Amino acid sequence: MRFVLTFCGLYALVFALDVALLRSLYKSWWAQRWLRYALYGQLPIALISVGLWIVGRTTPLYGAQIVGWSVLVALFLYLGSLLIALLTAAPFLLARPLWQHLMPPPSPARRAFLNRALLAVPAVGSVGTTWGLARAGAAVAMPQIDLRFTDLPRPLYGLRILHISDIHIGPYVSLSDLEEILLRSEALQPDLLLITGDLCDHMPYYLDTLRLLESFPTPLGAYCSLGNHEYHRGIRRVRRLFAQTTLPLLVSEGRSIDVDGTSLYIAAADDPRYLNSPESHAYLRSSVERAMDGVPAGSFSLLLSHRPQALDYAAPLGTNLTLAGHTHGFQLGLGGRSLFDSLLPDRYIWGRYRRGTSQLYTTSGLGHWLPFRLGCPAEAPLLVLHPA
Repeated sequence: MRFVLTFCGLYALVFALDVALLRSLYKSWWAQRWLRYALYGQLPIALISVGLWIVGRTTPLYGAQIVGWSVLVALFLYLGSLLIALLTAAPFLLARPLWQHLMPPPSPARRAFLNRALLAVPAVGSVGTTWGLARAGAAVAMPQIDLRFTDLPRPLYGLRILHISDIHIGPYVSLSDLEEILLRSEALQPDLLLITGDLCDHMPYYLDTLRLLESFPTPLGAYCSLGNHEYHRGIRRVRRLFAQTTLPLLVSEGRSIDVDGTSLYIAAADDPRYLNSPESHAYLRSSVERAMDGVPAGSFSLLLSHRPQALDYAAPLGTNLTLAGHTHGFQLGLGGRSLFDSLLPDRYIWGRYRRGTSQLYTTSGLGHWLPFRLGCPAEAPLLVLHPA
């Protein structure tokens, strides 16, 4: 319920900022009746959506939660894109009196052109939001990511790893969706399936999710690590459900498997639930160290961690490869990288990263709980190991 209240408060704040900016800086726009109707008209829709969301969270009517959350998120995203557009165009409006003082008055045609140019800013934002909402339902990408390592044992040449993370079975990814993705993945002939947390957000489907993953055919099996959503849904219940399957759940531990006479060490870090304090970082570091303790000599070591920041603690230990998720790539990308990658380089948001000889791949995730993706598709990458 706290999350519901927090999101509604954020929605109300963005709405208030939009109205305040329109009434103070964009008076000619605010004079348009259709714009006022569009803004105020969404309030009753938002209230109904919140009601459906709460009903769906507190009763067996799960479909009500899906509808309520989806509509509310769409309204919020449009409000957010409008706010960004208003803030982007604001400096031009504020500088207009100075510009008019320094330059001769523009002709009526030029004035009309400038006004239309300003209107293009929110128009582009609206189109982008619509496209991002539509792309959230696009087919999951399955890119092949070739990773090269020095001293890679010969039996691991060409090892094919299917990496799945952040499935979030629930409002936007169903069990049938997961089944279809796994069927598509079979054609890629992976040797190993590795899952880095946040499997299912609707607990009645959790065991069925595990059963689907358990049934996926790979020569070397499948291994899982925990994500923060496993803790949010109730970690004791989650672990009891794992115990009903043969799917290995690794928590601050690892195990060595034989691949044609070569040791492949697979380990997994626990999730600190939140990673926003020195204590939570210390917890993640300790978990990585425990997971990587006792790696057999000559093993190729592979760490599963829901949090990409595990690379910072895995690299000094000589870990060859870390697989992570959690970020969803922030669901905004450009040119195959997260749009926020340069702003937050130490977050390892999406794609390949390296520290020394240690490598990391952070997937943008198979699912999402915010139905918006722009330039950052949902994915289930196939990682292929090669010698450098």
